[in-house]
Amino acid sequence: MSRLFRDQLLIGLAPAEMTVVRFRGWLKRNLIGKDSVACDPAFGAEPWQGAIAALKALEVKQPCSVTVVLSNHFVRYAIVPWSKALNTAAEEDAYIRHHFSKIHGERAKSWTLRATESAVGAPRLASAVDSGLLAAIRESLQAKPAARLISVQPRLMSKFNEWRKSIPDAGAWLVLAEPDRACVALHAEGRWRSVQNGKGAWRALLDRERHRVDGELPKLVLIAGAAAPSNDGDWQFRAMSA
Repeated sequence: MSRLFRDQLLIGLAPAEMTVVRFRGWLKRNLIGKDSVACDPAFGAEPWQGAIAALKALEVKQPCSVTVVLSNHFVRYAIVPWSKALNTAAEEDAYIRHHFSKIHGERAKSWTLRATESAVGAPRLASAVDSGLLAAIRESLQAKPAARLISVQPRLMSKFNEWRKSIPDAGAWLVLAEPDRACVALHAEGRWRSVQNGKGAWRALLDRERHRVDGELPKLVLIAGAAAPSNDGDWQFRAMSA
């Protein structure tokens, strides 16, 4: 393995803050530093331009691989039903884009879309990110010779990959709380069943989503970004790393 990229940067971009976590090693990652930089959410015409300004100013002196995790402020999500009529990647992209267009209108034409893999017949979790934001991230890091961009991930997917071993077969709710926003998703019986990403308090969003989803639902809630309340008759809360 090349020694050039033994260091790793995990960069989190949010409207008001950029976090930078530094690791060393691959098989066993050792934390070697963590910093945060305030961003101006009112900077520029787009809500992400303040975060990009902070990313451009970031100094990267040691060769490293970089993963960027996007705040849910910068991402839209949707559960896309399975369709057996899709045969090509282009058809899948058009199908997912049509789904977002029904919800968000013409804005969806300028978004970059991704969707999770799923079993035959199971719905997929899809995400949409402003293509301009992704281009700005690539441009900012290309200007830093020591940085090698590995991936850009929506926060929900990043946390799901981190927490998936904590999700039992019966499923769990995932709650990601941020200032002025919460993302609530349900993964149960090996598939995505629900996702809501909106402004407001996370508990109100969780309670609304419980009544919107049909069928038997798990009580387990994995939560990050807010203190886990005491368990009650409706929920069993478990605090997770933010």
